[in-house]
Amino acid sequence: MFSTKGGVGKSTATANFGTVMQLEDRKVYAMDYDPNNTLRFHYGLNQSDTNGHASLSLQGSPIKNAVTTIDNGTFVLPFGELTEDQLNQYQEKLLQDPFFLKKQIDSLGLSHDEILFIDAPSGSTIFTQQVLNAAHVSVVVMLADAASYLTLEGSLKLINKHCIGRKDYLGTMYLVNQIQRKYELNSDIFDMVQMQLENHIIAEVHQDQCVPEALARGTNVLTDAPESLATQDFIDAAQTMESFLLGPIV
Repeated sequence: MFSTKGGVGKSTATANFGTVMQLEDRKVYAMDYDPNNTLRFHYGLNQSDTNGHASLSLQGSPIKNAVTTIDNGTFVLPFGELTEDQLNQYQEKLLQDPFFLKKQIDSLGLSHDEILFIDAPSGSTIFTQQVLNAAHVSVVVMLADAASYLTLEGSLKLINKHCIGRKDYLGTMYLVNQIQRKYELNSDIFDMVQMQLENHIIAEVHQDQCVPEALARGTNVLTDAPESLATQDFIDAAQTMESFLLGPIV
C-alpha cells in the first residue's frame, strides 16, 4: 500500500485488506514500513511496546522475531521505534542496498499461499522505494480530491521506475478512498481518475464514519462494523485484487 500523498488511509486499507484475506483462509502478514509506526493502532497492539523489525535488522537478528499474532490470526510486524541515530543507521542500510527489504522479507520464508501486506510511508522516500522494489502487487491509495489527483502522476512514475518490467511483478491496483458522491467535485474527480486510469484495476471505498470509530477502538471496520458500507467496499476491493492479481489459493 503506498501513495505520494499522506492522509489517504493506507494503514486502514492495509488492515482491512488483510482481514478480508485472512477470512478467506489465506495466511496473512501485515508489515509496517513507516518509521511513524502507526499500523499497530489498527491491530490494538500494546502502545508502550517499542520493539519492531527495524531494530532487529540493525542488530542483525531475524525479523521473524518481531512477528506478533493477533486474535484474528493475522501476523503483524510493527516497524518499532528507533532513536534518531538508529534511524540514520537504518536509512544508510537502505541506501547501500535497494533490495534490503526484499531480502528481509525473503528471510521470513513465506509459502506461495501466504500474503504479506506492507504499509509504506507517503511520498517518494527511500522506504517507499524499498517497498516497491519488493512488491509483487502495488495498491495505490488515494482520495477523490484535487491533491490526490495532482500527485497521481508521481505515483505512476514510481511504479514505472521500480515495478514495471520485473518478472515477479503481477500488477497495480488503484483504491480511491472516502468517496462522497453527493459532492460534485468529489464525484467529478473520481470520474477523472477513472478516465486517466482506463484499463487499470480501480476500486472505491465510500466515506463511512464506522472506519474512524473502529480505529478509535483499536480494530478494523470489518471486525467492528461487519454490516457497514465501508466493510462491503473493502471486501469488494480486496476480492477484486485477489481475482485480477493474486488468483485463488492453490
